Amino acid sequence: MNGMLKGECKNAAYILAGLCLSVLGYSLFLIPNGIAAGGFTGIAQLINAGCGLPVGAVALALNAPLFLLSLRSIGWRFALRSLVAAAAFSLGLDFLPLRSGVRDVWLATVYGGLFSGAGFGLVLRGSATTGGSDMLASLLHRLFPQLRVSVGIFLVDGAVVAASAFVFDAGRAMYALIGTLISNLVVDFVLEGPNSSHAFFIISDRSDEIARRILDELERGVTALDGRGMFSGAPKQVLLCAVSRLEAVPLRRIIFSVDPSAFLITTRSRETYGEGFKSPGR
Repeated sequence: MNGMLKGECKNAAYILAGLCLSVLGYSLFLIPNGIAAGGFTGIAQLINAGCGLPVGAVALALNAPLFLLSLRSIGWRFALRSLVAAAAFSLGLDFLPLRSGVRDVWLATVYGGLFSGAGFGLVLRGSATTGGSDMLASLLHRLFPQLRVSVGIFLVDGAVVAASAFVFDAGRAMYALIGTLISNLVVDFVLEGPNSSHAFFIISDRSDEIARRILDELERGVTALDGRGMFSGAPKQVLLCAVSRLEAVPLRRIIFSVDPSAFLITTRSRETYGEGFKSPGR
């Protein structure tokens, strides 16, 4: 029980910090400068410009049906946290007395994207969401399995950005596209952290020497997997090694200095847990 309470308090801290940043990003930078950077909040900005309805209230009205439709798939805990986060975000947009003095659209785009992206990323780390295009895209994917979630998000955000060209102007739409890209990049950075790692799959006839040098010089663990070349039928050892981003270049040097004809596959790991990387509690 204590562990569950501690986990919920940690989630609440993430969500609160995220809400503060995202409200600042929209209230100080994006909304005052007519930058509708995708999502339901972007749709609410367009409606606000057309008929004056509050941005936060419209965004919440658009999100509420999505939470009800998604309740079974996302679970009641996640849904409850998300509904509270969405309501708090909307109330913050409409009632916090924040006034922006930034009228440089480029600066507003950059800082609005940074603040909103960091905020939404922290909310997601708190096991919640403020709703929007990602949830709508997930629902569309369930109805139309051939439509990938990433494509759905792109279509929804793209439609909002395109519509902003008619509500505001083409220049604002271009800035909105930039703001959306910045926000999405920052969300990924917050979720993955700065210490992203790389996984290496190494096939070489000198795998023992490569493994020894990795252990000695980089002090990283290496795992040998049994394989077989399907063309030759000969047994092969496949080395698997995870390293930090900064260690990727030294590792490649080790591999090809030992065996210039080694076969190497490198992939970026979104998350790596274990000694030398993240612990499960982080």
